[in-house]
Amino acid sequence: MKGIITTTLVAASLLALPGMAAQSNLIERSWVKVDENHAELEHAGRGYALDTYIVMFQQPYYIHVRSKDKQPLEAAELVEMASEYIKPRGCTQPLERRSDLDRSSADNSELVLGFQC
Repeated sequence: MKGIITTTLVAASLLALPGMAAQSNLIERSWVKVDENHAELEHAGRGYALDTYIVMFQQPYYIHVRSKDKQPLEAAELVEMASEYIKPRGCTQPLERRSDLDRSSADNSELVLGFQC
């Protein structure tokens, strides 16, 4: 019993470390990051970092967009850039916009745009 409690406490403390925490509160724990889809892009004179996330055995793609200048983002302005970014990275069917999956940070410097393909 003592070993189980010790293991639990060690595991809990490791999960609480800053380096172990998720980089954004917009990303769900059940989402899987597709590392090879990371991109640093410029669009309309601004720099962005994009990453994609999937949920295993489901179709949505979550595109996490972060502004490099930390200024607010507008989802409507980034949909075209995000859709062009995701098309060659795994879509085998026509791309469909899923705005019902969108999320944004409190300061709007990060967005998650939803797509399905």
